[in-house]
Amino acid sequence: MFAGYFTADGRPYVEGFLYLPRLDVGGLVHFLLATGSDTTILHPDDGIDLGCPFDALENPAEFIGVGGTLLYYMEPAVLTFGTGIAADEFAVAVSIAKPHPAADGLDSLLGRDILNRLRMEYDFRRGRLELAPESGTLLGRVDIWCYHSRHG
Repeated sequence: MFAGYFTADGRPYVEGFLYLPRLDVGGLVHFLLATGSDTTILHPDDGIDLGCPFDALENPAEFIGVGGTLLYYMEPAVLTFGTGIAADEFAVAVSIAKPHPAADGLDSLLGRDILNRLRMEYDFRRGRLELAPESGTLLGRVDIWCYHSRHG
């Protein structure tokens, strides 16, 4: 189980460590919980903070959202919540937006590709936001060992 938090205006976030193995970059990202998003999305401000080499992105896909259509790039990733033995790790394809006026300043989103694998307790009035993985949705122990042995 891992905890999220609410901003003063009531928006729900969770902090996770995002690693992009093909690009060999990673770091902490604050994701807005977004049940309206099919996929987990890394927007430019967070990508810049991670040191994402935007010119190396491949696999373009157009996404249609509230603000119109924008080009994203699909990238395999490992997303970790929590620390130590209590850490929960997920393999996911993250949609990454290159810097662009339509995407700059947007929050990165934790989409249903991850949210649908979790149980969530959402209680804004009490300031309680807890998430726990459903069984069978995490990387397997062998996968974790192989991932860590390759990536430090």
